[in-house]
Amino acid sequence: MKQSNLADYLAQLPYTIGHHLGDQHVVVGAYDSDMKTVVHAAIDWNDGLGGDNETAEQTTAHLDRALRQHHVARLVVIAYGPDGPARSRVMADALEGAFGVRSLQIHVHDGHGRIRSNTTGEWGRAVAVAGFVPRAALSGHTPAASRTELLESVAPLPAPLFGPLDPGLATKLLGSSPLLQAEIAQRALDTLAAGRVDDLQQMTVLSHLITTTPLTRDSVLVHAIRDGDELMDARTDALVRTFRAAPLDQRPQLASTTAAATFLAAWHPPIVQGLLRHADKDAELTALVSQAIRLGIDPRPMRPTLTQATNELLAEAETAWAAQRSTGAPASGRASIPPRTQPWPSTRHVNAAPFDSGANTRDL
Repeated sequence: MKQSNLADYLAQLPYTIGHHLGDQHVVVGAYDSDMKTVVHAAIDWNDGLGGDNETAEQTTAHLDRALRQHHVARLVVIAYGPDGPARSRVMADALEGAFGVRSLQIHVHDGHGRIRSNTTGEWGRAVAVAGFVPRAALSGHTPAASRTELLESVAPLPAPLFGPLDPGLATKLLGSSPLLQAEIAQRALDTLAAGRVDDLQQMTVLSHLITTTPLTRDSVLVHAIRDGDELMDARTDALVRTFRAAPLDQRPQLASTTAAATFLAAWHPPIVQGLLRHADKDAELTALVSQAIRLGIDPRPMRPTLTQATNELLAEAETAWAAQRSTGAPASGRASIPPRTQPWPSTRHVNAAPFDSGANTRDL
């Protein structure tokens, strides 16, 4: 990395991680042979057990398992604070032993960054980072002040903004076909994703359908994270806002759904973890998302599989509902078809945070 690019890289890093970085942090960036980002991992050095060597070895073992299926051609270690030089060296040594790749070491302190020469071991000229405005700042988004603040950014609002759905409308929805219920919920999500001001009626309908009909919930989930869809983040954000504004009794199920959506959309893990704190602890979806985060499953390959499985289930439910109607059986809006376990991988696990291939890198 050239000195001229250093300030830009370091100023961008809090936007990449999702929160500002302090003297306790060490960040490891991994890149493939095309210099595309595989992952950025932000480590709170104070959380380590033992001394610097133990922390570096634990982190390296974690990353080694996580990146086993990825080709890592380059590593960067960014260490903050007065202890940064010593931490960057021990971290770089541990990584080289595991990956066989020498790390570029960067030290950030008092608003300045500098690079250590791999040839001489000397630190280069300090470059001012403070006051440098990264490209990401032009989007209007700002990183959280800390990881704790990032967690709290998805906490429920102090008071709900809407209540339960009108009983008459709820009954009408319950009697409608599974496909129509899914379409109504998806349209509500799209309206919220596109709106400048939240439509509380749309939130009420969306929240009701997610929390009363599991198949509709799943159809909303895969609609929110449609692979390659430029509206993925907008739809996911609409789910977050709906959860935060929902009535108390609907929040646990909405938190589970929203945690799954943010995980599948590859949002920062602290956001997913913040939502999981409010999720239904006994729900299967909560357990699956919690396990995926803990084991560091890459969410991207899961999206098409989940979408296909959910669409197949929805088609079966629609067929079963139509058959019930044709025979004169009471229509409940919920098809009697055998349940299937959602195809969340259970064997191909890695122990790290989700990966990315571009700007939205994740932290551990």
